[in-house]
Amino acid sequence: MEGLIYALIAIGFNVIYTSTRIVNFAQGEFVMLGGMLEYYFLLKGMPLGVSLLVSVLCVAVLAYAVYFIFISNSKNKDPLAFIILTIGVSMVLRGLSMIIFGKNAYPVKNFLPFSSITIAGFEFSSQYAVILAAVIVIAFFLVYFFMFTLKGKVMNAASINPTAVELFGVNVESLKAFSFFLSGLIGAIGGALVAPVSFVKYNYGLMFGLKGFAASVVGGFGNNIGAIVGGLVIGLSESLSAGYISSAYKDLVAFAVMLFVLFVKPSGLFGSKDVERV
Repeated sequence: MEGLIYALIAIGFNVIYTSTRIVNFAQGEFVMLGGMLEYYFLLKGMPLGVSLLVSVLCVAVLAYAVYFIFISNSKNKDPLAFIILTIGVSMVLRGLSMIIFGKNAYPVKNFLPFSSITIAGFEFSSQYAVILAAVIVIAFFLVYFFMFTLKGKVMNAASINPTAVELFGVNVESLKAFSFFLSGLIGAIGGALVAPVSFVKYNYGLMFGLKGFAASVVGGFGNNIGAIVGGLVIGLSESLSAGYISSAYKDLVAFAVMLFVLFVKPSGLFGSKDVERV
C-alpha cells in the first residue's frame, strides 16, 4: 500500500517535469508541509475537511512563490542548476519546519470513522482506501487536463518549445508557475492523506521525496500512468524485501530497483526516449 503514496508523490514530480523539464527535489517537502499543516489546523480545532483544504492551498501557494522567487529569478537556466536550487529550497523548508514545529513526530487521526478494512482476508488501514481513491482521481484528472484541455496542451507545448508558444502571446512564465502550484497542491494532498498512517515530522518528506523520485524514474518521467506503476513496483519491492529478508533492507531494495531499471531501460517502463539526462 505504500506504493500508492510513492505514486502520488511521483505524479507531483511529473507535473512540474512535464511543464518545465525541471526535476523538483523540493517535492518531498511539499508532502511534509501538507501533513504538518493538516496536523496544526486540526490541533487548532478546524474540521477535517476545512483543515485539509486550507493546508493544501497554503502549500500550493508556497510552491507558486518558490517558482517566482527562486526558479524564475535564477541567472543560470541549466537543468543541473535548477536541481541544485530545488535541493537548497528543500533544505530551507525542512529547517524552517523544524524551527516552527519542533523535532517531535505528531499523530493525525484517520479520515474515515473506522480504522481498518478487510478484503479477501487481508486487513489494512482504512486510510489506504482514501489514498487509493485520491490517486485514481488525481491521475484521471491530470490525464484529462494535459490531453484534452487547451491549457494543458499549451503547457506541454511550452515545455518543448517555449519560444514558439510565446510568439502566440502566451505567458510561459505563468504556465510554469501554475505547474508548481499544481504540483504543490498534489504533494500537499499526499502529505495530508499519508499523515494518519505515518506520524508527521519535519524530516519525513526527505525519504518520501526520494522514493517518489525513484517511482518516477522506474515508471518514466512525465508519464502519470508510469508514475503509478513505478510507485507500486517500489512499494511491492519494499514489502517483499521486508517480508522475506528484513525490513532493514527495504530502502536499499527500493533504490536498487531504480538503479536496475536505469541500467536496462534508462527512460523508465513507460517513459519516452527524449527524456534528458543531467
